[in-house]
Amino acid sequence: MISEAIQEKFTTPQRDTALDGLRALAILRVITWHASGWSWTTWIISSVPAMFVVTGALLARSLQKASAFQTLKKRFTRLLLPLWFYSLTVYLLSAHFHVRTSAVWAFFLPFSQPTSLIASQWFTSAMWYLRAYVWVLVLAPFIYALTRRFKSLIPIAGIIAVVALAVRNIDTAGFGWAAGDILLYSTCTAAGMAWLVDGRPSPRTLHFAAIAFLAGACGWLLYRQPLDGVVNNDHVLHLFVGGFWTALLLHFPKILSSFSTTAVSGFLNKYPLSIYLWHSMTAWFFWQLVPNKIPTNARVLLIVGLTFAALPVVTYIIGLFEYRKTGWFAFLQVSPRILLMVALVISINVGPLSSKLDFVRTPLNQPLPPSAAPKVVKITIEDDVEDFLDSSAFKDNTWSVRETEMQSILDYRTKEMGLGAARAIVITRDGHIWHGISGNMRSFDQPSLIGSLTKTFTTTLIMQLVQKGLLSLDDPVGDMGMGFKHGQITIRQLLTHTSGLSKYKTNNGYVAKGTTPMDVLKYTSKQPLRSPPGAYVDYSTSGFSLLGLILEQKTGMTFEELLRTRITDSLGYNISTFRGDYGSIGFSTGGIIMTMDDLADWTRRYFFDRTTTKETWDWAMRETTGVGTHGYCPCRNKSFLALGHIGGRTFASVDGDGTVVIIDTTGILVLGNYKKTQTFAQELRLVAGGGKKYLYP
Repeated sequence: MISEAIQEKFTTPQRDTALDGLRALAILRVITWHASGWSWTTWIISSVPAMFVVTGALLARSLQKASAFQTLKKRFTRLLLPLWFYSLTVYLLSAHFHVRTSAVWAFFLPFSQPTSLIASQWFTSAMWYLRAYVWVLVLAPFIYALTRRFKSLIPIAGIIAVVALAVRNIDTAGFGWAAGDILLYSTCTAAGMAWLVDGRPSPRTLHFAAIAFLAGACGWLLYRQPLDGVVNNDHVLHLFVGGFWTALLLHFPKILSSFSTTAVSGFLNKYPLSIYLWHSMTAWFFWQLVPNKIPTNARVLLIVGLTFAALPVVTYIIGLFEYRKTGWFAFLQVSPRILLMVALVISINVGPLSSKLDFVRTPLNQPLPPSAAPKVVKITIEDDVEDFLDSSAFKDNTWSVRETEMQSILDYRTKEMGLGAARAIVITRDGHIWHGISGNMRSFDQPSLIGSLTKTFTTTLIMQLVQKGLLSLDDPVGDMGMGFKHGQITIRQLLTHTSGLSKYKTNNGYVAKGTTPMDVLKYTSKQPLRSPPGAYVDYSTSGFSLLGLILEQKTGMTFEELLRTRITDSLGYNISTFRGDYGSIGFSTGGIIMTMDDLADWTRRYFFDRTTTKETWDWAMRETTGVGTHGYCPCRNKSFLALGHIGGRTFASVDGDGTVVIIDTTGILVLGNYKKTQTFAQELRLVAGGGKKYLYP
């Protein structure tokens, strides 16, 4: 037994403290990015690849000393209890505030990413890492066996596979993105295991590796830019940038080892899971509480500092779940932590703090929650469509064959979504046009109410006045000539649905025939604001009705006259308009009736060419509801397959390939059909040859 122990001591490499230092630096950078929302920080010490390299080395050491079952049991024993406590907290908060979540099992067995709309996803958006980590743990014995046999060839093969998935656009969303995550971080894990099997790489090897990864990153940037400027949003770039920083930092093992002996590093390495789980929630609290009056950059730095300062308190309260010594659940250990937790819960629900916290909506004065992947509406393409896309019929590029498939999609979706009857137009960038009708739908020479797509025309008219200097986006609306009580609201806030105006309500849910824009103005003037101006995104038809009145006041022309003289006549559109009819306010918020062919042309001009005003404009959005200067669209800037809008029964969008899709129905495309509408449109795009490129300025 003694000889076996001695043999194990000499055959199992001792823990490399440089790796502890590397992991601590990576955790520091993760917290900074998640707390600040500064995308440029993701280019520095690309953290997650480095963390998985460390994970691979530590797993290899464990697998050398114990069986796979014992190694995984130890890891999951440490992982599951803190994860379950955090997941239970988030799930109960979600249930309390009645917000949507993913399946319950995903929170407690995260083989899929758990999600919740609580705090606008701040509490779950970073949990993708746990999904990747769990899968890597399950695959670790297999990865280790391959690495022992083939050594550095395994991470090299992984790099090739990651690039291949990206080039073929397989890892863009949904299951493909999750698979890309697992492949990427398994590759990093294999690199850490190869480190232990092959021994520490020589400085020369690290030198050439850093140069190769840097060259790869530069080359990939020429091929494709990351969404939102976030390295994490592109698997290949994340791999190359992460590989560069890992190789570069490991050039200095003595410095990393020295850092690993500091109190900060010791703290981060003692509670890595607890810190990762709770730091985003901690940052969210400070974003809610720190006053807006502080200059933006100073405010961000203050919040980052407060987040770091609060983490020892957080780990004191819940760290026992992760770092469990003998007797960890004793009364003297648990009771002070429970009392502190109760005091924190009371302070959040009673007193001045309670009025500053909103668990449902995200204030505009804080960054988006941390994200590692494009926020794309999950699209599940039907198997029949997938089979067609893989078939020789599709690859032969015969347009008539594609038209037949699009008609099949239209017929199926019309019935499956309960739309009654529908028609659709698809126009490709190279000029192919398809028109399809399903059911007893009006012909294409007959116009339709385009509903809220009217807002794109209203926005264009406003921006034309802005460019002429007749309006400023930050002008207060004033009293509107009738003593309007919320005159502090600005043009920008009306355009971006952040005015806080009350919704125009009726007893039966429909707007009475003959309702005028002035009726809407008077009603909203009497009602209190739903939220402070500029604080929250809250889709507002009332706000766009006010914009129509502002257009009329500034020009002395009616909205309808402006619409025709400034836009539609010159483009050759044959439109009609209405006010207070069809159960709608109509007017500048939803009052245009036009043909779908004209709408298709407008969609390309507005969303793709961006030339509906004199100067080509940029979206400058930050939220799903389009917080920019060009109105509302169901998308996230720089991270959606297409830009567009749903007008109740009419849908219009264009993707990065320039493929326009128009869907017009007798049924409802919003509410319960919203996600299916996105799938419907994407299936048509794909069959037409589009649907691959993201559209972003």
